Amino acid sequence: MTDIYISKETIKKSYDTLIQTDCYVTEFFGFLLLKHAGISQYDYINLSDDSVKEKIVDATKRLSWLFLDDANFQNKDAKNNFINPFSMSDWGNNPSESIKKWAPSRLINNVTGGGKQWKTILTADESDPNILKLKHNYFDFFNKMTIKYPLDAISIWFVRFSKFSRETAQSSINNDFYTYFNINEEEKSYFFSTANNIDLVFNNEPTDPKFIRSLIGNPKTNKNWIESSDVDNSNLTYYNFQNSIINNSSSNINVDEYKKMLDNANQAILMGPPGTSKSYMANLLSKEFNNIKRIQFHPQYSYQNFIGGKILNNGTLSDQKGEFIKFLDLAIKNKNEDSYLLVIEEINRANVSQVFGELIQLLDRNEKLKLSFNGNEEEYYLPENLKIIGTMNTTDRTVGRIDYAIKRRFYQVYFGVDYDVIIDNVLIQNNSFSIADLLQKINSNLLSSLNNKEMVIGHAIFLKDFVKSQINSKYIWKVDDFVELFNYVILPIVEDYCNGNLELIRNILGENLIEQLSGDEFVQEIKKFLSK
Repeated sequence: MTDIYISKETIKKSYDTLIQTDCYVTEFFGFLLLKHAGISQYDYINLSDDSVKEKIVDATKRLSWLFLDDANFQNKDAKNNFINPFSMSDWGNNPSESIKKWAPSRLINNVTGGGKQWKTILTADESDPNILKLKHNYFDFFNKMTIKYPLDAISIWFVRFSKFSRETAQSSINNDFYTYFNINEEEKSYFFSTANNIDLVFNNEPTDPKFIRSLIGNPKTNKNWIESSDVDNSNLTYYNFQNSIINNSSSNINVDEYKKMLDNANQAILMGPPGTSKSYMANLLSKEFNNIKRIQFHPQYSYQNFIGGKILNNGTLSDQKGEFIKFLDLAIKNKNEDSYLLVIEEINRANVSQVFGELIQLLDRNEKLKLSFNGNEEEYYLPENLKIIGTMNTTDRTVGRIDYAIKRRFYQVYFGVDYDVIIDNVLIQNNSFSIADLLQKINSNLLSSLNNKEMVIGHAIFLKDFVKSQINSKYIWKVDDFVELFNYVILPIVEDYCNGNLELIRNILGENLIEQLSGDEFVQEIKKFLSK
């Protein structure tokens, strides 16, 4: 398999975006390095510990190194071999000493030396100034930020010297950046914007570090720096796909993984808030079967509909098989030939125990049951070639819970909101704001106000075919169309979740977004909402 790399054009766009971001550059750079070393509000790190120093050196290399020759990295006397990625428009106050000198000594001396800024961010153990953790209010130091850091730009820069075995999505690179630097949920929201400014493009050749150095320019005291010898591509690191293959969201788990799960489980309930791709996944799985039967449960759906019962036909009572039994007959008859899938949409909207009746025991897959239709007794069981999927909206407050006797016989697969789907596929025209950031903030406010993880807004409501681009298959929303979606879909959902409580609605959306704004006024209010 041929390795591929982030393209030179993509790295240049990353550089061009980063040089426009200049908030707290020195402190934020150091903050990320300390985060990789393990610092948090609850966990101290000891800066005199060699393992901590090694982590800081490694993080500095990943974020900042401008060469690939290992001799350059190991040389403590090298000059200008790294740069703060948040301060690359010129060399300015960037240190000239090597990573090997700066990271384990100069940075640590600055942090422990009692600089006013670090005293605001960190607190030291009384017995040793090298033992530090983040203050409980460390965000206060950064509260004058006027711009959030563009996550796509910094995460692309982070993998500028990586090789890939296959193309990956922007969200995967973002998530690996978060993981490497131990970024928590609050930090994600506070420091970073997921607005997608850069098209992620790969090619078959690694980018020459000389090209990257040429973007920055020679330091005043090092006139031949750009052309410095640098030929050791063995220091290109393989990109770790761990976070991009499987997670708890529907977009990144392969359909094959679900099919394998269903083969083992025989029946599963796909459950979660509305708009989280439960039915979408059920439809994808349907393509793996020869025969599909879909049934929509509702409060009036009965045992007679599902299993069967008496009907009056021309004045005569007779037995009629229900939808499931008819489908089961076919599956049993063709058990060695065809595959069968029963999809029960909104399985929780009927009285499931009554609808299944005595057939509940067949869900154990090692039971048989005799049923009589018009005097003919027939033996029933669930053959291996028949699988069952139910979908379940966990926010539906109009129906009861499925009882344990049913649920324990199904695998229960939870579908949460997948923000990565939005990051990779959904844009607002002209990139006025990040739809992913907007959805994440609304859902975070819903959770904190309502204390119910089910009462959130799903990603699928943004995947409307009428905004899907024929060129790149992304969902690109015109502002006016998005305004309608917000005012007539998102706002009513929030109002419903809050039972019309105006104070709660304002806690979630702020004072002005509930006023059904439009045009530039709407965009400016969204930007204001996201900046808080």
